[in-house]
Amino acid sequence: MIKSLLVAVDSSAYARAALAHALELAKAYEARVTGLYVLDVRYLEMPPYVDYSYLFEAVPPVVAPLDLMDKFRAKSERILGDLRKAVEEMGIAVETRTEEGVPGQVISDIGDAHDLILMGKRGEHAKWARDLLGPTAESVARRSATPVLLVEQEWRPVKKALVLFDGSHPANRGLKLAADLALRTGTALRVLTADDDAERGETTMAEARAYLEPLALDASYSVLPGKAVKAATAVLSDDPADLVIMGMRGHSPLRYLILGRTTEQLMRSVELPVLLVP
Repeated sequence: MIKSLLVAVDSSAYARAALAHALELAKAYEARVTGLYVLDVRYLEMPPYVDYSYLFEAVPPVVAPLDLMDKFRAKSERILGDLRKAVEEMGIAVETRTEEGVPGQVISDIGDAHDLILMGKRGEHAKWARDLLGPTAESVARRSATPVLLVEQEWRPVKKALVLFDGSHPANRGLKLAADLALRTGTALRVLTADDDAERGETTMAEARAYLEPLALDASYSVLPGKAVKAATAVLSDDPADLVIMGMRGHSPLRYLILGRTTEQLMRSVELPVLLVP
């Protein structure tokens, strides 16, 4: 059940798309929306042109003038004001927050008190980067104990979702969230299991069928050989979807440092919104 959405925003088109997805979900679930803007405290000591994903790079500290932070605060008020107006116009409960800190840490920590985090795969400086996944989005995905929806630059309604299922605990939670989403919004589901052992793959898929079929959803099922990323890419090329739903990895003592290889590759290679479920 989704009753509380946290939307992390900046001035990018990705953030506007995240808000559009939040409005769609908030209306379906009658959920409240919290808009969050994080003032990056690293600007106080480091120049804004540094790629902060390289945390150990030796960069001489430069103290930002106080009026620069005042401008950032004014910017946050403008962005959050626009968010509040858009949400209120939909008749949805809303609150806004401006916090200071390292964005990935702040978003994931505040996200613990919400049912879903929504944010762009990239941020307002995306044009200067080559990667399809920004460092803040990656940090939140690595840290979050709450499901995270990472969105693309342009919003489009979610009519079909590809659900990756391998029988793991995160995959089962992802399947349940996918089913709830389908029941609430009418989203069609295609469930995919990738396994070179066909018999084992069918056994895994039988678990998904046993859960979904009694719900009478619009769902189809595929078991393909090979790795999940390659199988998912092949399925999407033949049968396009609007969303990929999958479980996160990393349940060792190092869970805050590790994502599953499949999860990370999908986030970086598939140009679709990705819903990650811990």
